[in-house]
Amino acid sequence: MRAILRCFPNQFFASLALSGLIVGLVTSKVVLSVATITLMCNAFINIHAGKNFRVWLSDRSNQWFIALFLAYLLSGFYSSDTAFWVDRCRTKLPFLALPLGFTAIKTFTKKRFSTWLALYFFVIAAASVVVFINYLFHFEELNKYLTYGQPIPAPLNDHIRFSIEVAFAIITGAYLYVNHYFTQRYLKIIAGATIVFLIIFIHVFAVRTGIVALYITTIILFVRWVIVRKVYFKALTAGVVGAVIIFCAFQYIPSLKNRMSYFRYEIGLIQKGELNPGHSDAQRILSIRYGMDIASRHPVIGIGAGDIKSEMDYLYKKNAGDVTIRSKLPHNQFVYVFAATGLIGLCIFLISILHPWLLRKRYHDILFTSFLCIMIFSFLTEHTLEMQIGTAFYLLFLLLIRKQIDDSKMIPGHA
Repeated sequence: MRAILRCFPNQFFASLALSGLIVGLVTSKVVLSVATITLMCNAFINIHAGKNFRVWLSDRSNQWFIALFLAYLLSGFYSSDTAFWVDRCRTKLPFLALPLGFTAIKTFTKKRFSTWLALYFFVIAAASVVVFINYLFHFEELNKYLTYGQPIPAPLNDHIRFSIEVAFAIITGAYLYVNHYFTQRYLKIIAGATIVFLIIFIHVFAVRTGIVALYITTIILFVRWVIVRKVYFKALTAGVVGAVIIFCAFQYIPSLKNRMSYFRYEIGLIQKGELNPGHSDAQRILSIRYGMDIASRHPVIGIGAGDIKSEMDYLYKKNAGDVTIRSKLPHNQFVYVFAATGLIGLCIFLISILHPWLLRKRYHDILFTSFLCIMIFSFLTEHTLEMQIGTAFYLLFLLLIRKQIDDSKMIPGHA
């Protein structure tokens, strides 16, 4: 058996699984599931299986991921809706499977890490081209839908997660370009053109979550650049040019203009106190308000991961009167965790986010900081980790970047 395991192509399957996770983000949830299972099994069907398990279990950040899973799991003792509780625990299994799977991946060189980033960058770019072409073919129809708050069709019917993926792809492309990953002239031209296309596309796609996440991250990186390089005149010039470009985008890109028109309409209703659950922004506010109401009544251990849906259904029905409204789960990951697992679960969740970033001074890594900024903004506006795509995206790049930072310190002369 050990002779077979020595010949087993573990790194091939690890690479196959990582490719599946990246491609699966825009193609199929089945691909995501198979890739996750493959990566986990690869750590066990391995000559170093025992070592892999010990490395996984001894890692502090992984321990917090385990604790988060246990917070959901143990809430089953006071959840009456067993089916929904099982479903919530299922969505948290990648917090165990993916970190374990990463223990079987060989040390990352900078080039190897950059190759995975480049694959992601071009996969998202290819998906964006398909979405953009579809938008152009249905230009009038889709622009009309945007005035009523309907999104442009996205891969896997998840426009919010896709907008976040595009935002990070732009940051990733810029990171690779600045760090000279694209060495040949024609590759530099292709990469530069792709970055420009994605910047234009994210505005045409007109999903505010991705746009604002990109803006916030860019501002943070911009301020860091100014402070480190002390290039104040260049910063002023770049700031003015950037502001003009953004202004023109909001004025002259039809899809973005229509989306903002609908946004202003909803803000007007909200300011008048008309929180119509049929409107997307009011829906977010109501869902967060109801989530906080649940959390205030169950502050320590929450209502239970299994019962949060039924309680939200009850609150919507109670406050909707005669109007038939489809209830939503809290559109805020922090509020969701607070309501489902209480302060105990929320503290575990917060530590699980910050611990990988703070440990070993990983906050010095610009890509890790950029990624975390995008994810935290996503957590503020969506229950990102209660969906398979959001969980896969978050864990994949958290683990990839974390591994690259740690491995770079193990390789002599590697910066």
